[in-house]
Amino acid sequence: MNIIDIDVSQGESHATLITEEAEKVAFKFKHNKSGFQILNSYIRSNTIIIFETTGVYSAQLTAYLKSKKVKFYELNPLEAKLRMASLRRNKTDKNDSFKLALLGATQLTEIKNHCNKQSALPYDSLRILSLRYKQLIKCRTRILNFLRSSLELTFPELNQIFKNAYAVLALQVFRMYCHPDFLVGLTLKEMTTRVYQSVSRRIHKDVIQSYCAQVWLAAKDSYPAVPANSLEIEIISEYCDEIESYNKEIAYIQNKLIKTAVGLDDFKVISSIPGAGQLNSALLLGFTGDILLALIIINNSMLS
Repeated sequence: MNIIDIDVSQGESHATLITEEAEKVAFKFKHNKSGFQILNSYIRSNTIIIFETTGVYSAQLTAYLKSKKVKFYELNPLEAKLRMASLRRNKTDKNDSFKLALLGATQLTEIKNHCNKQSALPYDSLRILSLRYKQLIKCRTRILNFLRSSLELTFPELNQIFKNAYAVLALQVFRMYCHPDFLVGLTLKEMTTRVYQSVSRRIHKDVIQSYCAQVWLAAKDSYPAVPANSLEIEIISEYCDEIESYNKEIAYIQNKLIKTAVGLDDFKVISSIPGAGQLNSALLLGFTGDILLALIIINNSMLS
């Protein structure tokens, strides 16, 4: 049996082949047709490939191996790190693909059993959802930064009053009163009533009145950089719409993450820790995989 272990990076991979005669052959290939032909030249009928999953970077490799019906095992990053750490100290080759090859030679049975077991579990779905959640948060943060920059021109005090600019109340106030001139001639009671009628009734009126009072008072002393008819006003409204859209999608992904993770033993253990929370527990499993297995690996490495 030949074992090829691959260290995957963006656009290319470094690989180490360990033959039945214990020969070590290092090579690299790009993630394109000609690169995969190089990989294919080292594959035999009895070849097993092992690599650490790296999200989108390893997706092409996975697709190619599946199309060629090559037997392969993907390790989640935490498991790979722990297994490599459990190798004997004299095995200190700096080449990650060689370290993975050593895993294939010394722990193949365990890796097979775990990968076969994990394939039936929703860790892949959790990983995809976690990456999507991270992407959405990043996109929303980018728009929030644009929004805050625009508010600095129209009504800078709003940035100090609303710490969470993506909150429902904040977005509605930004839409309605993103320039102090919009509050001229308006009483605090009138402002509070208008905002209250435009947001979810789940927000207590006292909370709305407290924020409205801060905005109403700040408007009296604010000195905006642009007039009330500036195009920045329209842009701010568009930013608010984008953020609201991201809020809905983020909430949907959060719910799906928890529903996907709730049946896992790992999730029950982690979410029972005070302060962990269901969302953080689901995200942790999405980014690291089987935590219980990781603990077993740590325990075994300490005993060996």
